[in-house]
Amino acid sequence: MTGISSPEWSTFLEAIKDAKRALGSPDVLWYRGHPNSSFYLLASLLRYENGLVQERGLFTDFRKLSDRILKRRDSEWETLFEMQHYGVPTRLLDWSETFGIALFFAATYNQSHHPDRDAAIYLLDPLKLNRLSGIGSVLRVPRDEDQFGYTKIYWEHKPFAPSAPIAVEPIFINDRMLAQRGVFTVHHDKIEPLEDEFPTAIKKVVLSNSLIPAALEFLELSNINMLSVFPDLAGLSGYLKSTSGLIPRW
Repeated sequence: MTGISSPEWSTFLEAIKDAKRALGSPDVLWYRGHPNSSFYLLASLLRYENGLVQERGLFTDFRKLSDRILKRRDSEWETLFEMQHYGVPTRLLDWSETFGIALFFAATYNQSHHPDRDAAIYLLDPLKLNRLSGIGSVLRVPRDEDQFGYTKIYWEHKPFAPSAPIAVEPIFINDRMLAQRGVFTVHHDKIEPLEDEFPTAIKKVVLSNSLIPAALEFLELSNINMLSVFPDLAGLSGYLKSTSGLIPRW
């Protein structure tokens, strides 16, 4: 079994450092893990043929129907974060400020969903990405909502129509976002692979299937698990299930 003391694991970590250097070794770096390396960076709304057509209805209906369940959100961005949190398709793509969190999503879900495939880690320079849209910083929402409103930008294209994803830092409105050090890219209308379209801002490093055991060992030593990543009842349930020693009948 390949472990974290193996040359292969060291080579993978060196590839991560090489990708960071290729981006210019930025002070701010975001990570995203994919359990299947053939997947590319695409927001959930854009995975549907009619996602853009249905976007307004999804947002409006969520806001209306969730009002009695959730605390009313005055900010459109906070509503969007809640939609993402509960699995409603949005333009948002989750990233983390922490490499270990990205590795968790890549390795853990590779094991459970794509056990015969390679995984991947993406690295993003959010400042460089935003400069492609003429934005000189990572936007903080909802603080910057006056000049960067969700419906104004993405529905009315005012004061501009986005031609690239835009990196935003959210407020942490729930424990998961805080635990995962969650940040987002907000995607424009195109579905082409971002690492091909914006190679100066995004790099991809493949985590070979043979290294999944080493990645899981690293995560265990780092105490990164279902409970630490999902600090709620769903995470607790997943953690107990994964550590209980239960043996499935089939």
